[in-house]
Amino acid sequence: MVTEEQAKFFDKNGYLRYGKVLEPSEVEALIEGLDRVVNIELEGGDDSSVEFSVGHRRTIKETQDEPRVLTQYVNMWKRDRDYEKTVRHPLITGIAKTLLKTPEVRLWHDHIISKPPKDNGHFRFHQDFYGWPLSEPSILSCWIALDDATVENGCMHVVPGSHRDPCFAPEAKKKELAALAKDPTLKTERVKMEERHASFGVPVELSTGECMFHHCLNFHATPQNTTNRQRRAFVIIFIAQGVCFNRAQASHHCLVPIIEVNDGEPLVGSGFPVVS
Repeated sequence: MVTEEQAKFFDKNGYLRYGKVLEPSEVEALIEGLDRVVNIELEGGDDSSVEFSVGHRRTIKETQDEPRVLTQYVNMWKRDRDYEKTVRHPLITGIAKTLLKTPEVRLWHDHIISKPPKDNGHFRFHQDFYGWPLSEPSILSCWIALDDATVENGCMHVVPGSHRDPCFAPEAKKKELAALAKDPTLKTERVKMEERHASFGVPVELSTGECMFHHCLNFHATPQNTTNRQRRAFVIIFIAQGVCFNRAQASHHCLVPIIEVNDGEPLVGSGFPVVS
């Protein structure tokens, strides 16, 4: 499933280009499910869960002066049987358990991230962890290509080893926030990284049905899709056993309203199922 060499590469670099995890028929089923959800959203949307409205246009008439950085559909597993099957895929969850060194993995959330031709922008370097109301960085994402992902159409670019750099660790983040509160113009190493173009990183090109994994503290970015082709990805975010709810880190996250535990308690509940 995961070789010792692959596990060591992930530990050192914070990402792993794994390869094929889905068959063409499985990808086709996911795209059909996405098309169905897109049509629902363009006709006004489904409000049965609070996060369903996040990250995309809900009517064809909506316009913007600037291209969207990306288009997003959160928690497809709740909306389509094939997506639910995929978040529980034994190969994918098995790899996640091994890389996180945990006896089980729980779903934080999934999402489709799309960069359609001409309606996308450069998504700058960032670390996922600080955008989530979670207690510790024992979290990784599985990024599955639903279309061939190339440099030209906006594949993932990563900064190897950035997840281990003390400059970008949670303790350093706290000190930076205090320093920036005093001087908002301060150019910290994190700010400098966030301002770099995606081309600073290592591109991870994938064929349809292939995937990569990346640590929640790994800096990553995607450039603009400059082609006339779609670049759709299905991303599954797994948390290790024992990760807790930490409201203060991202109190406005779209999933906070459905979290059923108290601040500081391990994240459990029907919205965040064990998937392995």
